[in-house]
Amino acid sequence: HREWRKLLKKKRRKAVRQKAAQQRDRQDAEKESQKLACPEYQLYLAEKARQEQIALEREELERALQNAIWLEKEHKAKIRFEKALREEEAKEREAQEKREKIRREFEERENKVKQAKEERLQQKELVRRKLHERFTKLQEFAATGSDDYLSELQSIQNTREDAEDCRFFLKTGACRHGYRCTGNHPTPGVSRVILIANFFSHPALEQNVHEEYGTDVRLEFDEEDLKNSFHEFFHDIIQEFEVFGTVQHIFVCRNSVTHLRGNVYIEYEATRNGAAAYLRMNGRFYAKKQLCVEFRSPIVWPTAVCGLFEVNRCQKGAGCNFLHVLKNPDNRYAYNHYRESRSMRRDEFVQLATPLIQKSWDEITSKTGSSSRRAAQWRWSESPELEDETVDHGKHETEKRSRENGGENKPENSRRSRRRSSSRSRRHRSASNSGTRKRNRSTSQSRRRNSIAKHKHRKDYDSKQRSDSASDHKHKRKSRRQSND
Repeated sequence: HREWRKLLKKKRRKAVRQKAAQQRDRQDAEKESQKLACPEYQLYLAEKARQEQIALEREELERALQNAIWLEKEHKAKIRFEKALREEEAKEREAQEKREKIRREFEERENKVKQAKEERLQQKELVRRKLHERFTKLQEFAATGSDDYLSELQSIQNTREDAEDCRFFLKTGACRHGYRCTGNHPTPGVSRVILIANFFSHPALEQNVHEEYGTDVRLEFDEEDLKNSFHEFFHDIIQEFEVFGTVQHIFVCRNSVTHLRGNVYIEYEATRNGAAAYLRMNGRFYAKKQLCVEFRSPIVWPTAVCGLFEVNRCQKGAGCNFLHVLKNPDNRYAYNHYRESRSMRRDEFVQLATPLIQKSWDEITSKTGSSSRRAAQWRWSESPELEDETVDHGKHETEKRSRENGGENKPENSRRSRRRSSSRSRRHRSASNSGTRKRNRSTSQSRRRNSIAKHKHRKDYDSKQRSDSASDHKHKRKSRRQSND
């Protein structure tokens, strides 16, 4: 019953709403008919319709304008897009071309690197094969002494073929510039002279500065310590190197410069002995250090060894570029610099004496034979005796030569003659004064004075011989150049 009452009430409310709506619609229709009957309302409706038509037309125009603007923007956007697309395609093509170029360059570079690597491998293989052949020939030469391959083995290896030969390398077999030197370093393939660089080592020869002690670390090592270490080193190496053959010279450098420090020069009597020493000792270890043995051209030892160091007068000290040689123990393979220098000068004088045999005296004393005359002046060298007649005769001969030479050599010869005459006059005065003092002093003092005078005369004579030798060398080279021209 309750549900039925709810449904009944719902239908009643619906009927009431429908009736009210129908009544409202009738009223609205009556009002609308009344309005339509009114002329003013009709004008209002006509005006409203006209305004709506105008609004529609305006809206249509606005729509058409907006559509035209949109079409213009769309066209411009399309143009920009096409342009951007073309630019992008151009960039892509350029990037592609660049990538292709880079790829081609990379491939070319890789090919070049590959070819260079193959060439290097071929060159290494060729060098290895040549070294193996040379090593085999060197072994055969050292074992049998056959001269079949000697000319090939003695071929010179140059570091800079177009450059002039380095003078220090020719003299000492070492150069402080090393491979950076602008001169040529000619090295023979085989020789009787071998060089072992930095073989002998001692703290007294080092130039390194200690972090804590600085240069005072050298104070811990005196000359006696260096001498004892060298004697032990010499006895160690002499037993090894004498096995290969007769040794003529052994030089151990005590220089502090890097290219000469501890260098060991060994000169054998025969080239075969040097080859055997090279084959056996190259690459061996001594005192935890691997040896590097090199061949050197025959060295003129008087020009390589520092003569001033031999008389304790070298002003450059351990930094000298000439050889400062340690004295070998027990005078084994002793080197006498004075005797070797005299022997070298004697050989050179014999070679320079040939113009006197081949030419007459008039040709030698003529203007064209001035170089030969100067080369032969060693025959007229003054006597080293301290006698009055000899001194006067030396003065006379010096003045005669200065008058004969004249010209461009006149100032030099005059200065030389003045120096010689002044030194001789001083020696003459000292000799006469010593004779006077000899009668007043004891015999021991006179002997001491005479020994000092003799020692001084010996030094003057050595310096004179060195200067004459240098001038003879100069004249010899000049005469050779003239003969070659």
